[in-house]
Amino acid sequence: MVGVGIIGVGFVGRIHFNSWLKLPERAQLVALCDTEPDRRAGKIDNVVGNLEIKATSQPTGQSFKSYADYRELLAAPEVNVVDICLPTYLHAEVAIAALQAGKHVLCEKPMALNLEQCDRMLEAAVKAKGRFMIAQCVRFWPEYRYLKEIVDDQRFGPLKSLHLRRQAFLPLYTMANWLMDESIAGGMVMDLHVHDTDYVRHLLGQPDSVHAVGIDTPGRGVDHIYSFWQYPSNIPVLVEGYWDMPPGHGFNMGFSALFEQAGVTWDCATGKPLTVFLPNGSSETPEMPSNDGYSNEIAYFLDCIEQGRPPQVSTPQQSRDAVAIALAESESVRTGKTVKINWRD
Repeated sequence: MVGVGIIGVGFVGRIHFNSWLKLPERAQLVALCDTEPDRRAGKIDNVVGNLEIKATSQPTGQSFKSYADYRELLAAPEVNVVDICLPTYLHAEVAIAALQAGKHVLCEKPMALNLEQCDRMLEAAVKAKGRFMIAQCVRFWPEYRYLKEIVDDQRFGPLKSLHLRRQAFLPLYTMANWLMDESIAGGMVMDLHVHDTDYVRHLLGQPDSVHAVGIDTPGRGVDHIYSFWQYPSNIPVLVEGYWDMPPGHGFNMGFSALFEQAGVTWDCATGKPLTVFLPNGSSETPEMPSNDGYSNEIAYFLDCIEQGRPPQVSTPQQSRDAVAIALAESESVRTGKTVKINWRD
């Protein structure tokens, strides 16, 4: 049993809060940290985002220590695991402090705002005794896990083309609209699109370069992107992302993948299951596990802690890669040029 403290109890913090409560035999939420008194007291049913969340159900008699300063939470001996769900510009500072305090650290994506911050986090993780993972939930989402399986085992033959999409309305639901400030959030490419940036890197490895077109909004960053990834195999890879649609648009994530012997599609907004289309005109809908990527990633991180092993499904170095690719994509939109990625040796 580990004691968990969440730092930052906004929209994603609320999702993580609910996910930890699903594991009562393995973890206990013991502390919450936020600048808002209601949030650090666990009163978070009014916290909203781009996904619907069921009302938070706290166990009878459950109580948490409340902190306004993350440093006080890090000093609490009952906190073994720190879950960082803060605005992006704070990730590096708080994650490094938590690692230096001897905690296991799960930090929400993206890893950090820039590569210098990512590299400092990697250096701190090497010296730390605790486990460290960036929460890349898409790697743990059932439909995306299935796509990874069929790409790896080639049950439908080699992958011939790939299109990923993540589409949303403008995120005006954050405190003080911090997501609208590129200097502290990184813009849509770093906050929303990075899910797919990380996933394609997970699926196909490091691309040689990227070429992207999009809409760059002063102050907010790139709001809309179509990014073409270039691999030695010349597989067509298009990664699409935007969050500048009107509120009624809602949220969608999905993909279309063409294999030698099948086509596979899924879009969460349709409510339809992932579908495999076969050459004879028939189709299949493989059964998917019910857990979402948030619950799965947290359960996996707990596995790593309990078994004393570093995370392999999502490594800190790979999360650094995702930031490097996202930065290259934004640069490509702004320059109109194909951009090589700044990989770390």
